[in-house]
Amino acid sequence: MTTLEPIIAVILGAGLAAGASWAARLVSARNLIKHGPILSRVYDVLDPLLERNLPSWSGSDVEFAIELAIESVSDGELTAKELKELALEVSKRWLPQAAADKVRRYESMAERPKAMLAADLLTNVVAGKATKVETLETVKQLLK
Repeated sequence: MTTLEPIIAVILGAGLAAGASWAARLVSARNLIKHGPILSRVYDVLDPLLERNLPSWSGSDVEFAIELAIESVSDGELTAKELKELALEVSKRWLPQAAADKVRRYESMAERPKAMLAADLLTNVVAGKATKVETLETVKQLLK
């Protein structure tokens, strides 16, 4: 029996790891479905926000910017836990090249899109030049 015990342990460990991975993907997929309508709006604001400022911001600034973008387009019903989970998902799925392409399209438009204006306002919050509450309220009104 002693020769089978390590094999059984390896099989059980692999099974538990696969189960945990599956559960994490399920939770992630459920969050994306639940909050799907706001995610495309998040990226509309987040892409110009990060594309312009990513080189000069630290990791915590980027995380704060992602949370601001989510809060600016959400209905205000997100819990702190949901906000953190969404911020993590959004940061995993953000594509710098897609953001750069979107920003170039925005810049070529005759009139600046509201998402670009919102990104400018949120940049001021991350930089400490504006208050979070007032700016979020302004951005929400702008994006209506």
